[in-house]
Amino acid sequence: MADRAPLYFETHLGMLRPANRAAEEAMREISGTVKAVLTGGKANQRRRSLYWVLVSIVTPILNDMHNMTLTDDDLHDIMRTKLGMFDEITLPSGETHRKLHSTSNRAMNEPDRADYLNNCISIWSKWTGIDVSTLTAEAERAA
Repeated sequence: MADRAPLYFETHLGMLRPANRAAEEAMREISGTVKAVLTGGKANQRRRSLYWVLVSIVTPILNDMHNMTLTDDDLHDIMRTKLGMFDEITLPSGETHRKLHSTSNRAMNEPDRADYLNNCISIWSKWTGIDVSTLTAEAERAA
């Protein structure tokens, strides 16, 4: 998983069309010409996509339930913190800073990524009161 929602596109009539919410939001910000780097992932792209679809489902639910204004990236950061995926650095002032670990392909192997996803789904299920299988099924339909 990347540290930000990946931008997925699909080809349509010889052009690229946004295929997820993050890509739609990014497209709204474009004016003029942009540079794109196209890559093919070697990791389990289905699992990565499932994670970010779940994030995009859970974020508005939590926002509605608790009157919050979280973004998808906020929820991703919260999960890494909750699961202890950070190094604490003590600044010269004595304050501590949490440097979050990356969930990118090069930083996390596939078994670790699967474990991370399972832990996140379990936590989100508890937070939202929605059964794990219901959450997962909804995300698979949306993916």
